[in-house]
Amino acid sequence: MNRFVLATLLSGSLLPPCLAADADPASQAQIEELRREINDLKAQIKDMKQEKAPAGAEAKAGAAAPTSQAGTTPAVAPATGVSFFGYGEINYNHYQEDSSRSQADLRRFVVGVGYAFNDRLHLNSEIEWEHAVASADDRGEAEIEQAYLEYQLNPRLSVKGGLFLMPFGFLNEHHEPPVFYGVERNDVETRIIPSTWREGGIGLTLATEAGITYEAGVTTGFDVTKFDEAGAPLAGAHQELQFAHAHDPSFYGAVNYRGKPGLLIGGAIFTGDSTQGNANFNADNTQPDFSGIKGRITLWDVHARYQIGRLDLQALYAHGHVSGAAQIDQVLLAFNAANPGDERTYVPDSFKGWYMQAAYKVWEQGDLSLSPFARYEYYNTQSSMPAGFDPDPANAQHVTTAGLTFRLHPQAVIKTDFQKYTDKVNNRFNVGLGYMF
Repeated sequence: MNRFVLATLLSGSLLPPCLAADADPASQAQIEELRREINDLKAQIKDMKQEKAPAGAEAKAGAAAPTSQAGTTPAVAPATGVSFFGYGEINYNHYQEDSSRSQADLRRFVVGVGYAFNDRLHLNSEIEWEHAVASADDRGEAEIEQAYLEYQLNPRLSVKGGLFLMPFGFLNEHHEPPVFYGVERNDVETRIIPSTWREGGIGLTLATEAGITYEAGVTTGFDVTKFDEAGAPLAGAHQELQFAHAHDPSFYGAVNYRGKPGLLIGGAIFTGDSTQGNANFNADNTQPDFSGIKGRITLWDVHARYQIGRLDLQALYAHGHVSGAAQIDQVLLAFNAANPGDERTYVPDSFKGWYMQAAYKVWEQGDLSLSPFARYEYYNTQSSMPAGFDPDPANAQHVTTAGLTFRLHPQAVIKTDFQKYTDKVNNRFNVGLGYMF
């Protein structure tokens, strides 16, 4: 140990030269020996650093941040190399009115792979499995959630192309379980905004020094022939880039302000025709004929979040409109009358929803924390129907959710809550386990 301390002093030039000069011959020899050892140690350290550099780069490439475009891209984009990330959740739902509906489900397991070609060009991709087993005889699904290239034109401006998530609300881009409150994703951002909603196309992102981020792009759009659920109008209508009809391009834009710590205020809009050149009828004339109808779908939202100290406040409003819904529904009415057993879902003129949410961190110790939360939301997926088509009252719901979020780590969480609906049919107690990496 003494030799090491002396070597450290020598290597740091803390031993006065006069001390070495005045030392007796035996001491001088010892000092010279130590100096030789120090030089050997320096060479060894240099070699070790060079050997560790590649491993360090790989570790950096594999690190993941809590959120980004999809909530799971690498924390620091490596100069080059592969990165892995992902998330998952297991949920249990106990229904109050009919306990036979209660179920446990491995809701999602997602693995993402990124690749940095250089410090400007990156690939981001995600593969998602839902409900544990995906096969022809099971209810599970396997799907590509994202697959796009992004190029950094300069430190504030980037362009991307491929399959990517639309910049709407809070959940659509940031939907990992540790990121949102509640076991289940809120109804407004699943029924009105069809999270997780992705399109194929190109997009630009500009981040300003004032804390404002602008996003805009041209993408694929909705397909009116895929409307299949009155309780979630756009859930089945987005094409997910699976042989997507692309006759009618759509356009999106989003603005978000983050110039003040803890504050986010923003909004987004998406618009495009949905009959896609009557592609389905042209390929198969037994399908509904939407000749001369464009069916433009426009969806927009405004949202705000304020996090100050232990308090977290959040609110969102979303509204959708289908132009020409009356014409579309007249075509569907005639089709349904001629094809009993193959009836199609009628399209609303408009649909909307909003919610307010508050959470407070009551306890924290190291990585552990406990936060109760409450959320009140309202949605109506048939807020306006064409004349002669009556809305279903079940599609207008007030939902109250209250529960606890226990964080084992910023990236791992246990959640529980109770949800109360207007019609009471879906009143339930939920427990969930989630993680991200």
